[in-house]
Amino acid sequence: MDGIKILHTGDLHLGMPFTGSRLPSAVGRIRRQELWETFDRIIKIAKKEKVHLLLVSGDLFEYDYCSMSDIKRINDRFAQIPGTRVFIAPGNHDPAVADSLYNTCRWQPNVHIFRESRVSAVRLEDYNTVVWGLGWDKARIRKPLLEGFVADAGAVNILAVHCDVVPVGSASDYLPVYAQHLAGCGVNYAALGHIHKGGRVNKSGGTEAVYCGSPEPLDFTEEGRHGIYMGTVGTNFCNVKFIETAKRRFVTERIILDPSGTQDTILEEINKHIQTAGEDNLLKFLLEGSVDPGLEPDTEYLRNAFETFYTEIINNTLPGYDLDSIREEEKHSITGVFATQLLARIKRETGPAEKEVLERALYIGLDALNGRKVTGR
Repeated sequence: MDGIKILHTGDLHLGMPFTGSRLPSAVGRIRRQELWETFDRIIKIAKKEKVHLLLVSGDLFEYDYCSMSDIKRINDRFAQIPGTRVFIAPGNHDPAVADSLYNTCRWQPNVHIFRESRVSAVRLEDYNTVVWGLGWDKARIRKPLLEGFVADAGAVNILAVHCDVVPVGSASDYLPVYAQHLAGCGVNYAALGHIHKGGRVNKSGGTEAVYCGSPEPLDFTEEGRHGIYMGTVGTNFCNVKFIETAKRRFVTERIILDPSGTQDTILEEINKHIQTAGEDNLLKFLLEGSVDPGLEPDTEYLRNAFETFYTEIINNTLPGYDLDSIREEEKHSITGVFATQLLARIKRETGPAEKEVLERALYIGLDALNGRKVTGR
């Protein structure tokens, strides 16, 4: 046959409780269920497109939180695509340790799990294809386990692994893989997992290596589009494309406020950004710039003023004090002396972090000296 049709996913983290996130518990519960909805959507795509292989590159579920009933739910979905061979390479969040649900549950006949941290192969004669893989069977893997691995010539070779592609010689607790190992291994497609943002690794040596990314983003560090990769792989070609599957996106926006602005103008600015970003997404707005010293943006009020799925507002504004006037007109007052000395220290400081601390100290001090509410800004 002319190539084999694949669907590549991973990093679903089914069962994730979101208890460690900064999201409210109610939002976390919804997101937990939406991970399952996205998994269902992936299975439906695999069924509709009649893919030959479904490659799951680790972190399918959470070892600490996934239950037997969750595995039954996963297995029921795999049963819906009996004509698709499912290959799972466990990762660091779902390692195939002795008591793992990978080892204690009966999986569907079309599912193969790479349970050991050494490269092994499954030959699919009907497709002239060899699927290679290795799985996590411990909490940390520091050895570059792909070193020395070379695939078979004359067949379509596909590799599934949950790993960390790093520069040559770099250390990692998450199964380090060097570009030279991918380039020299002879596989046509390397289905990688672990990096949630996803994307292609530099192609070299005829190997197309791709991080699938998390099909549903998990927090504000995972902005942008999220989905799966699907396409056809042959002995001398690889045509895969990205397909977005995420129900929601995480979006962070900076809003630079004008010193003459009011609470109403802040509302207007936020609303403009919501219209662009989408009210069904998870939104974070960083309020920056200078505002009237008497205006302290009410983040709780602003957050509740809009009917969005989730909105977080962080006030990073500074009061718009006229520092030159304070130094000149109040130079003999405690306020003027304080401002003059702190501004001199800020000018001398070269470290960005230290400079930011001093700037905030300046404005907090001016608030206190002017009898205003001190909030830490």
